[in-house]
Amino acid sequence: MLAVAVIGCAYTVTIFVARDDTDLGAAFVGGIANTIPVILFGGLVRRFIIEKLVGRSAIRQTLGHAVLCTAFSVLSFWVLIILLGMANGASPFAFEVKPFGKGSAWQLLENATTYAVIAALSYLQAWRPISNAKWAASEAEVTLPAPPSDREVPRKRQASRHFIRSGEDILPVDVSRVVCITGADDYSDVATLDRNHLVRMTLAEFEKSLDAAIFVRVHRSSIVNVDLIERAEPAGGGRMLLHMANGQAIQSSRAGARLLRARII
Repeated sequence: MLAVAVIGCAYTVTIFVARDDTDLGAAFVGGIANTIPVILFGGLVRRFIIEKLVGRSAIRQTLGHAVLCTAFSVLSFWVLIILLGMANGASPFAFEVKPFGKGSAWQLLENATTYAVIAALSYLQAWRPISNAKWAASEAEVTLPAPPSDREVPRKRQASRHFIRSGEDILPVDVSRVVCITGADDYSDVATLDRNHLVRMTLAEFEKSLDAAIFVRVHRSSIVNVDLIERAEPAGGGRMLLHMANGQAIQSSRAGARLLRARII
């Protein structure tokens, strides 16, 4: 909703500033007309990108984006023309659309740019990389005790909780609610069903402290909770794309895919 509001306001302000013959009310109507196609088709292409393109072959991704970008640009332009016609008093059922005028090239370019932004955000959501681990040092710096050895804590009695430091507080994290853990240098991003925590602990250290019956290292930078995998699909090259309970999509390596396939009944 916040993104929709920002898009609508941006269009309204742009139209109001760029056109001397437009009052604020007309600019607002134009902003809404420009925002509706983004909402209608943006959600569809985002879902398609995450479910059908992320993690696939380069050829499939290239062709998929070419088709999606063309469809998004043309359909968004078409809906925009209809909405603007209706806003100016035209009938929604009987009208003639002549979209390819002087401004069509700019409008199509704008729609293609909007698609590129949606695609980039979709990939970021799917991969959720840790671009700068140090940003969380002031927000959720974590110091965890060294993971116990197998002799000290038998596998069947491994801890059901970890503890993280958030400001002056130390908060428990229920291990059963941990969806996945991704690593970057000396930090790990722990994604739970509720939120994310950045902890000062390597992925290798985490792997030693977790129950191997529940947590599987599916990639050199990712550990997942198999109990919270909603579905998995082939990603090409012997890899798998895992859709987690928190909406995150994680691609496994070939070795990780073999570990998961060993659990298939």
